[in-house]
Formats: sequence, structure tokens, C-alpha cells
Amino acid sequence: MSKFKTLVRELDAEALEQLGRQVAAEMEHRRLTTAIKIEDIHPRMAPEDKARAMEEIARVLKERP
Repeated sequence: MSKFKTLVRELDAEALEQLGRQVAAEMEHRRLTTAIKIEDIHPRMAPEDKARAMEEIARVLKERP
């Protein structure tokens, strides 16, 4: 068993709940910090940057309820 699995199994219910909340908050923070912003898009963008922007926009639109 990995060290992480062992650590998680040893947590009590309250600590496990808190860990879940922290992981969710961290994932949301990372999603927001890597999200493309409208000011990042401009006509002189390199083709690979345009492609990355289109992929990010598509990802965000798919996640919307």
C-alpha cells in the first residue's frame, strides 16, 4: 500500500472530511489560476497559443452546468 493510502486510512472521519474540503478548494484554486482570461487573447497570438486558448475555452464551457 502506498504511503498516501496508509495516511488516508489512518485519518478519523473529521480529518478525512477536512482533507476532502481542502482538496476540493485546492482543485478549484488551480482551475481558476490556469483559466484563460479575455485579456490573454489578442490578434498577434502564436498559433499554438490560439489553439491552447480555444481548448481552455472549450474546457470551461463543458464544465458549466
